[in-house]
Amino acid sequence: MHLIHSLDPQGGGVSEAVVRLDSEFNKCVEKSSILSNRLSIPEKCSAVLAHGLWQWPSYMAWKNYKKNGTPYLVFPHGMLDPWFKKSYPLKHIKKQIYWWYRQGEILRDAYAVCFTTEEERLLAQKTFSPYQCREIVTGLGVGDPPGDLEEQSTLLYSQFPQLKNKRVLLYLGRFHPKKGVDLLINAFVKYRNDDDILVLAGPSNKQDSYLRTLQKLTAKNEKQILWTGMLERDLKWGMLRVADALILPSHQENFGMVIAEALSVGTPVFLTNKVNLWREVVDFGAGIVSNDHQEGILELVHKWSRGEHDQLVENTVLCFREKLHISQTAENIMSLFSKNE
Repeated sequence: MHLIHSLDPQGGGVSEAVVRLDSEFNKCVEKSSILSNRLSIPEKCSAVLAHGLWQWPSYMAWKNYKKNGTPYLVFPHGMLDPWFKKSYPLKHIKKQIYWWYRQGEILRDAYAVCFTTEEERLLAQKTFSPYQCREIVTGLGVGDPPGDLEEQSTLLYSQFPQLKNKRVLLYLGRFHPKKGVDLLINAFVKYRNDDDILVLAGPSNKQDSYLRTLQKLTAKNEKQILWTGMLERDLKWGMLRVADALILPSHQENFGMVIAEALSVGTPVFLTNKVNLWREVVDFGAGIVSNDHQEGILELVHKWSRGEHDQLVENTVLCFREKLHISQTAENIMSLFSKNE
């Protein structure tokens, strides 16, 4: 049983990861389901996976364990990253108090605390005290890409004909200060060529100060910077397929599901070393990594403008299959229990 606070895809990649993991478990003849409200956990449930911290899922899993002895796993999904401690010190103080009161105990009593990368596991140790839990790196990822290249690209070009015969640098995700999109826009404006287009794809219906800042930065470059809104299903996959490269200039990113999606369709990635799976990308030669300050993003965009990613295309799908396929995560989780049966 997966417990998650919300399945709204506009909230980020966690909801999509849970849906895919649930689907993979069911493929493996392990009955799995998702609970995204505060209904009670069925007594027949043999294991609980609580996704995220600070809200009801991990607390409910812990209470159920105390009552029925049902083992539970906790996926922090990046919520133990020290970046939040530095960026939101007042919120961190509140969370530290709750850590002393309950959250630390919830992790301590968990059958395991599951991290998506080794980088996430190491960073988690530096955020709250006392820190005591059974750490396991299970990975995370996506399944095989759906649909057909020709059909999806045809659909995409029908919606966005200005992308035809252009070099496309794609950002796909939320517009939040931690994502570094302002740095990306500045870099693209400096190094763009005449046939280049920067695509900014993500939910933009809820206006805030950061989004308005981004829109001002792009106002004078409307012909070469395209806002698409949130892309889903075939439109999203079509965009991932036709893009020359995907870029994720984040100041903090636990995993980056969109990185796995891009690699699965053979699209190289540019990312910062604050995206926790950067080591896996570098090890396979499937992308280019830099620091998360303005100079670092300038370097990434400059390398893209020179076509340095072209030689990496052949490594992308191998990286996906070896490190970022969701089937491996499901196997790793099931093996946790089978070893102790």
